[in-house]
Amino acid sequence: MRKSNEMQIGKAGEYLVCADLAIMGLIGFQSEQGLPYDILIDTGDKILRCQVKTTQKARKCPQREVDTRVYSFNVKRHGRGGLKRYELNEIDLFALVELETKQVVYIKNADMPATINLRVESLRGSYYDEKGSSDFLKLKKEIKFCESQKIKWTQTGMAKLLGLHVAQINRMLKPDFKPFQSKARYFSELKKDLGWFHGL
Repeated sequence: MRKSNEMQIGKAGEYLVCADLAIMGLIGFQSEQGLPYDILIDTGDKILRCQVKTTQKARKCPQREVDTRVYSFNVKRHGRGGLKRYELNEIDLFALVELETKQVVYIKNADMPATINLRVESLRGSYYDEKGSSDFLKLKKEIKFCESQKIKWTQTGMAKLLGLHVAQINRMLKPDFKPFQSKARYFSELKKDLGWFHGL
C-alpha cells in the first residue's frame, strides 16, 4: 500500500469533517484551492469558514524525557515555511482531526492557540500529571485506612505498597503539597453540539 503523502492526509481530514458535520445535521463542502479556509459550513442561517488541521497519528511529545504521546497541531501558521498567520477575519473556526481513531473537534479561531496538543484517550491516566494526582489520592486513602484501623505505617512501607519512591511519598506528605494540574485536554472534552455552531 502506498504511503499517504501530506496532501492525501489533508484531504482525508477534510472528508472526515464533512461526514462529521453531516451526522450533526450540518452541510459542509470543500472550498476552492488557495483560500485560507478548507470547508464552508452551512448552518441554515449562516455560512462559517473552517480551516482543517489533520494529523495521521499521535507523536512523542516534545521536551519530554519519558515516552509521552499526543496529537500535536501547529495551528495558527500556514503557507510556505509557515510564515503567514490566520487572521480573525479570514476564518471562523478550526477543525482538528486525528486519523488514528477518526476523531474531530472544533475550536473558534479567537480561542485557538498557536499550537495545541491533545492527549490520547487510550493513555488516559498514564500522563505524568494525571498519575501524580492519582498517586496522591491513593496515598491519602491508604493513610486514612491505616489510621482508622490503628495500623502503624512508614513512608518506606507506603512507597512499596504504591510502587513509588520514598522521596515521592515524602514530597506528597508536605503540608503545602498540591498535585500539578495541567491544562492538557482530550478530544472527548472538546466535543461540540449543534447549538455551538449556531451560536458562532
